[in-house]
Amino acid sequence: MASPGISGSPQYQNPPPPYRQPDFYVELSYPQPGAYHPKSCSKYSERVRLAIDGWEAAAEEPDHPQNSWLDKDLGEELKDDSDADYAHSEGSGSIETSIGAAAAVGWPSWRTLSQGKIEEREDLPRQIAELVKAEQAAAATYDPDVVVALVTELYELFVITEHLPEGSIQYPPHTKPSVNEALAGELGYNPSVISLMQKLPYVGTEGNRAGCIIPCTSFAGYTLDEDLIEGRCPYPYHKYDSCPDLDSWMLPLALPNFEGWNIILDTRLGVIRAYSTERSRAQKHTVEWRRHGEVLYTEWDRVRWTEYRRARLVPAAQYLSEVIYAYRSLAKVAGMWMDTTAREYREDWLDVYRQCGWPDEWRRAEFLANWAARLEEIEERGGVGRGRPFPRRSKNGG
Repeated sequence: MASPGISGSPQYQNPPPPYRQPDFYVELSYPQPGAYHPKSCSKYSERVRLAIDGWEAAAEEPDHPQNSWLDKDLGEELKDDSDADYAHSEGSGSIETSIGAAAAVGWPSWRTLSQGKIEEREDLPRQIAELVKAEQAAAATYDPDVVVALVTELYELFVITEHLPEGSIQYPPHTKPSVNEALAGELGYNPSVISLMQKLPYVGTEGNRAGCIIPCTSFAGYTLDEDLIEGRCPYPYHKYDSCPDLDSWMLPLALPNFEGWNIILDTRLGVIRAYSTERSRAQKHTVEWRRHGEVLYTEWDRVRWTEYRRARLVPAAQYLSEVIYAYRSLAKVAGMWMDTTAREYREDWLDVYRQCGWPDEWRRAEFLANWAARLEEIEERGGVGRGRPFPRRSKNGG
């Protein structure tokens, strides 16, 4: 029998209809330096060519991989490149005709640079029009309660996988402590964002260390005044002189450090904007970026202040559903730093879950009993990379 909490949600049963979003799959992924460069993995290279529209960064910066927190694990499972061309879900509008068409162009080297620039400029108005339609569709179908349900589901999944301690999720209504509405208003959050803060679950500090789930990033907890303050101007923006706060309708779901990930809910459009704190230039070929016009070198600092407005967008429910599926299917491993050591021993970690019936016949007690011994074996073989990409040590299981 499936364990309670695993099989009760439709998001867990089958992968959601994939959304055509290059950054979500290949650029947007809690990245690690030196992690999963496409040129070093033949399974991955064709997928990247098809999924990234004009991704010149791969050629320009070979030492700085533009990989994705989600896809660098998904890529290891690929037996071929048949799923490289994702299609949008029915409810995500007509954006596939814009981003999808641009993505299919492939590497810029397939045509001359001047030809590519001309084609991009000529096609940009149509792409922008399609993007606007997609934004309107996302806004029309946005439901904050669905976001709350999916965030709750994601956190509960991490408890089941032993990456978060039992009892670490703080469910609404929040009373001890509560969301400081007065401070939130003074800081500039708009009323709809404050209302959503009160409905969201949060992860307690015991299990919410930066890197426990998302390397260099922790989940936001708006019952804490410090997170309320940081959420208005998260890293790296608070490091910049004169940098304005985020737009009042933006709500960060995660708070990054250096080399972390901004994961921001745009409550006006009902989309997630997620991007690396250190790799924002990799998005410069997207329609979301190019709609704002050319950026001169002298303007780059100013543009960085509001780069979240240019970030790739994904409908919020779609984004969260795909993240849940990725973790439940073990395509993505919580806390994994995809350095060489971590990748080498990835199957060791996954095998522990599979032997204990994950996910449909999950035997949690057996997992806890066996995990400590298996962990010692992995450590003896030198299989512990930075970030400790395996569950926390349980008090009951070692």
